Amino acid sequence: MTRLAFLLVCLLTMPALGAAQDAPPPAAEEWVPDEVTNLTVLPKTLTPAEVMRIMRAWSEALRVECVFCHVGKRGEALSTFDFAADDKTRKETARIMLRASMQMNEQFKAIEADEPPRVMCATCHKRSRHVDADLPPPE
Repeated sequence: MTRLAFLLVCLLTMPALGAAQDAPPPAAEEWVPDEVTNLTVLPKTLTPAEVMRIMRAWSEALRVECVFCHVGKRGEALSTFDFAADDKTRKETARIMLRASMQMNEQFKAIEADEPPRVMCATCHKRSRHVDADLPPPE
């Protein structure tokens, strides 16, 4: 696994910070696909188990279930889902947010060499699918 992929896995699977809200969604089954297709932001070198670990961490961090971004039916086995499908706009939203987080983290490395801050899903989401704080208007 490349260094970038390893760092990405470490960053994205860190526990989410922030106050707990409503009860989390039920734990997803431990199913792992034989292969993963249609990775456009995550490194293609990740194994199916690594991708599923990242997806489960995001699911927990945002307090959502797999059907939030992926094509499938709530309560059905994950093996019946079409994870490669791009039918849901939330999936592309997640990709945009991941690209933005990765870009910010690269920029932070350039300005603070000793301990750059790290941006991850929980930085803004704080265990909620919604970001509570509105940004101030541009100057």
